[in-house]
Amino acid sequence: MDPHRLLVFLQGPPELARLDRLTVTIRDDRHGRAEGPHLAGGPTPEQVAAQIWGPFRFVPGTGPGATPAGEFQGADPTGRVTVTRGMPVGEGLPFALEPTFPPQWSQRPPAEWRAQVGTVLRLQLEARREGYEPWTLTCEIDVAGGSLTTEVP
Repeated sequence: MDPHRLLVFLQGPPELARLDRLTVTIRDDRHGRAEGPHLAGGPTPEQVAAQIWGPFRFVPGTGPGATPAGEFQGADPTGRVTVTRGMPVGEGLPFALEPTFPPQWSQRPPAEWRAQVGTVLRLQLEARREGYEPWTLTCEIDVAGGSLTTEVP
């Protein structure tokens, strides 16, 4: 399956010049999805937390600047988080995405799963730049139209 591509673009301000580090996290379809009561014999809280409740995940081990033995090893094994070395203002970073699948404990067919999680990709971006306090931005992208580009203000 060909991965989809998400392009994160740093628009500005020009005075910032660059980011030193950017962490991009895929959020679940709703806040608190992995929390709450768990049924005996059901999935563990860790299994529920590891499941991405949304239409896409990062392709594990991929990401801008990813090298297996380096500091930036790409997306984590769940495909939820990827850390990059940053980016200059006016440039974009491409990320490879793939569709999520129903949890292993689910009996739902993939088409039902996709209908349940919807078409909105929810992201959290944590930016770091020397001389500034880290800051976090969130965004939502409706991927029903096929466009996966977001700008980091």
